[in-house]
Amino acid sequence: MPRDDKADREMSVLEWRALPQTVAWYSRNMAIRKVGNVDVFLDADGLVESIQLCGRALYLTADPALLKKQFRGEDLDAMPPLDQLYSHVSTDAIIKANPDCYYYDERLGTLVLRSLGNGGLVEPGDIRNGGFGMLLAGEGWGEGSSREVAALALLYAGIGIVFAPSIAPIHRQNLINNGMFPVTDLTLAKRLAGRERVSVDEGIGSFDDLSKRVVRYGGLFRFMEARAAGREPETLIDTPPRPMTITEKILARHMKTRHGAVKPGDAGFIDVDVGFSHDYTTAPADAMIRAALGRPPRVKNPASIHAFPDHLTLAADLPGITREALGGIKDLREGQQRIAKELGLRFHATASGGSTGICHTVIREEIALPGQVILGTDSHTCSAGALNCLAYGIGNTEIACVWEHNQVAGRVPRTVRIRLTQKLQPSCTAKDVILHLAHEGKLKGTFTGKVMEFTGSGLAEFSFEEQAVLSNMAVECNALTAIMEPTEPLIRYLVERRGLNREYVELMLIYPDKDSEVDHLIDLDLSRIQTLVAAPGHPGNGLPLEQVRGTRVDMAYAGSCTAGDITSIDMYAQVLRGRKVRIPTFIQYGSERVREEAKRRGIHETLISAGVHMIEEPGCGACINAGPGGPQQGQVAISATNRNMPGRMGEGDAYLANPLVVAASAVRGYICGPEDLPQ
Repeated sequence: MPRDDKADREMSVLEWRALPQTVAWYSRNMAIRKVGNVDVFLDADGLVESIQLCGRALYLTADPALLKKQFRGEDLDAMPPLDQLYSHVSTDAIIKANPDCYYYDERLGTLVLRSLGNGGLVEPGDIRNGGFGMLLAGEGWGEGSSREVAALALLYAGIGIVFAPSIAPIHRQNLINNGMFPVTDLTLAKRLAGRERVSVDEGIGSFDDLSKRVVRYGGLFRFMEARAAGREPETLIDTPPRPMTITEKILARHMKTRHGAVKPGDAGFIDVDVGFSHDYTTAPADAMIRAALGRPPRVKNPASIHAFPDHLTLAADLPGITREALGGIKDLREGQQRIAKELGLRFHATASGGSTGICHTVIREEIALPGQVILGTDSHTCSAGALNCLAYGIGNTEIACVWEHNQVAGRVPRTVRIRLTQKLQPSCTAKDVILHLAHEGKLKGTFTGKVMEFTGSGLAEFSFEEQAVLSNMAVECNALTAIMEPTEPLIRYLVERRGLNREYVELMLIYPDKDSEVDHLIDLDLSRIQTLVAAPGHPGNGLPLEQVRGTRVDMAYAGSCTAGDITSIDMYAQVLRGRKVRIPTFIQYGSERVREEAKRRGIHETLISAGVHMIEEPGCGACINAGPGGPQQGQVAISATNRNMPGRMGEGDAYLANPLVVAASAVRGYICGPEDLPQ
């Protein structure tokens, strides 16, 4: 049978790139498509029927010798035990933020996993040249950033199947959206690794109905085109009325339901109030639509779509940056500006093309409102959850769907309710609370793929900006997002900072029903929280300050979406007023609004007088190794940012701590708290 030209036009972008994504037709109306080094068998309707590994299985063992053996072309005698497979491999380790994320073509396949273990375990090209089609890893695969290039990099390297006992929800969705196959069942993984042909139904049995359909179509673009053509009619969610959590109430208003109610696991299409992308993701999303659908993007409601040039605004000034990386930065940023103009997106840039603020910071300060659904191509989109709205990170394929349809496929997540009581000790901040929870999330997987719903009398003791720290770092707990029960600090923020009418605000607020069911309830006494410092490698590596006090640090960095707000900036000034920093110290504002308020209140001058290098252009900066302040090889930093995975901030190591500890450590040159400074 000849190839179907219409089917060719509907292929995903990856099937048009350099990978072996061809479709061969056989007798009996059976066809085969290659997804990396995996054979995907299609039925007579062109839907995925079964899969079979045609390449090799790569066991991502923590033993360097066994890794090198596989890269030399030798297969292991048996699968290593699960506890010997590399665990908690973040998207920063799968593909580096700087400079590898500047690409969105087949070069990604050469660079995949070269940051694993701070580098040296996987050399460029090892995986792509090894003929691997399946990767098997340990717990926590794909944690961290929502960057979809992590999925693309694997696919460009030939990987079509990924096994791990647990896979971070955003990364898992990115794999599905690009026609790949995430597997968490060990028995099934062993059969696939043994090159057994397996029915797709066996691999997606635990998926929600919508994800199953996306898998059968071979990716999100194919599915959305089928839906637009009427081949995939949408059915109403039939859940009867029931008590609901905050998230469930919001989704019940944004999904098509028969009775105005939803429950965990219900799947359908979510109406999106606000969508945004940044300079890493806007041009790639545009390119994916053009390649997949053979036409430019169409934006249904440009006023609801935002673009931010915030991630790479200072990257070109990094020492030692290569000409190739500069070319990638130029391509991404110029492409974003051109696309925003062509499509009529709201482009948040200064007159010179610089950043007005970090995307999720500006969304929180100017745009998001209670009860809304906010989706962005950044895992820290969850920061807006402090505004009592549902906000979470998505990949490039999904933001492309938001552009074209103002909708995204999704399902109702489960909720973990965290009831806060009492008050924090003077040396503690919201950062210590979320580091405490990140530690539990890493050890127990309590929050994986779920919503963290913060409630209780203790929540109102936090300022709005401190509540935003809790929501911002929910993704470091491997949660989908976090959402806050309304409190007086939130209402005052919307009235005093955003200029909204109090009565109007109160009408928007969403509260959980008293008897709403949650997956887990955590009662957290804030008075028992210790000052924590997360050791290098993972935000969940929280240790009491006492255990790391005195550890030498070479530099301090403060800012990012987690700690670049006016409350955090004021915390640095409280510690540094009348003192001098002993080590290079960098503070970067989260937005122009924060910078101008700091100057009006004299905080900016206080920090300069202390010897701090103030980075006045807001942006992500050193948090993603794209600005000054990140540790280079052999250096150790103390940071108030959100992540310290290997390679995240640079080639050196980073400890994470609250703003008070970071400022005090900058004065001493070693990790300490403000109580360790002379009065």
